[in-house]
Amino acid sequence: MSRKDMSENNLHSVEKMVLAIAMHSPNALPDIMTGLVADDFLDSTHKIIFQGIIELHSQSKEVTISSVANQIEKKGNLESIGGIQRLQDIALDFFSDEGIENFIEDIFYASSSRKFDAALRRVQNLRREEQMDIESSINEIQKELLKIDLNAQKNDVQSIHASTESLIKKIQELEKRSETLTGIPTDLFELDEITSGLQEGDLIILAARPSMGKTAFALNLAYNAARHKNGVAVFSLEMPAEQLTQRIMTMVSKIDSKKLRTGKNISKAEWSNLLASKEIVSQLPIYIDDTPGITVQQIQSKLYKLKRDHDVKFCVVDYLQLISSTNGSADRQNEISNISRQLKRVARELRIPIVCLSQLSRSVEKREDKRPIMSDLRDSGAIEQDADIIMFLYRDDYYKHKDGNEEENKIVDQVSATDLILSKHRNGATGTINILFDKSHGKFMDKG
Repeated sequence: MSRKDMSENNLHSVEKMVLAIAMHSPNALPDIMTGLVADDFLDSTHKIIFQGIIELHSQSKEVTISSVANQIEKKGNLESIGGIQRLQDIALDFFSDEGIENFIEDIFYASSSRKFDAALRRVQNLRREEQMDIESSINEIQKELLKIDLNAQKNDVQSIHASTESLIKKIQELEKRSETLTGIPTDLFELDEITSGLQEGDLIILAARPSMGKTAFALNLAYNAARHKNGVAVFSLEMPAEQLTQRIMTMVSKIDSKKLRTGKNISKAEWSNLLASKEIVSQLPIYIDDTPGITVQQIQSKLYKLKRDHDVKFCVVDYLQLISSTNGSADRQNEISNISRQLKRVARELRIPIVCLSQLSRSVEKREDKRPIMSDLRDSGAIEQDADIIMFLYRDDYYKHKDGNEEENKIVDQVSATDLILSKHRNGATGTINILFDKSHGKFMDKG
């Protein structure tokens, strides 16, 4: 019988067996304690009994019929569950702790099923009582479903023996490969040398002042990942999908971006090139979501779907400070910290690198040396802790341009010397990489 078909009577019996095992078998207690909480039990009496068992276990006290009865009595609930006689009756179900893992899963999945049904009912009530539109209803359902963690009761603890075995196997597989990259290629030689490609599970923060080239750099990463046959998700909270596509077309066709923006002065040869580039770009496995004000929960649920449907292996989020909060907190720094923490969790669960763009605070403009440092991250909070890599873009000509030296920088403006500053790299070296930015085509490339 599958778990979804378990009747209420059968579930009641399974709950009794787990409680009986908990009161008779100390060896089974750790599995039970890590696999279930009191609310996972359907029967209200069983909830009270299990809560008593949890409290005894947390105090390192022996779990027996009498100790559980005493613990429940302290809360004034012993009579309501039928006294110690009820505990004795339940304990009679004990024969062996064999099969406890299956019993735990039965209870846990039945609990998850009830939570799922309750979430649907809550959203249906909201639609009926508050006349919620379908889009808001879908968002609400996604938010509710994210609270149901089907992996919560799985034991993720493994021995170092298992870790060493899997590590050696991975190294042996890498040794057989002809290429040295183990992650998503960026096609920037020095960056790939330092990182071995953008690694699965990593949260990468890319920060710079406005107009320094953050989005262009992120699109370069997305394009290069996609042309190496990796599915790419792009969440653009500021720029519509059409503009992002135009930038990628500019990169591929090498036609001046102004011509594509205005549709003017495009030669016949350039039109031919543009149509050829369209065929290339249209085949790229890039999926763009340009929902403004999207929440991190929505990003998470959409990413899970994209991973399932299109096997995306890389994600760009543009940008962190535009992600909406769901709790309405006035403390934006705390909100940003929660968002970065959740993005890191998603990267680990989906085993993909996530590049998240971030603003810098204006304080950098007040310094003589305007090269950014980690304390310049806006609303930084826990970003420094959560991120595996923190990169900054810096261009001298950005500030010369702002100072009004237009003539001096006309040539520089075409191809701009850019510093890619790796301020944090959890698993490797830090430092500054010198690259070039071809602004008219939105393309970053190696220097020299």
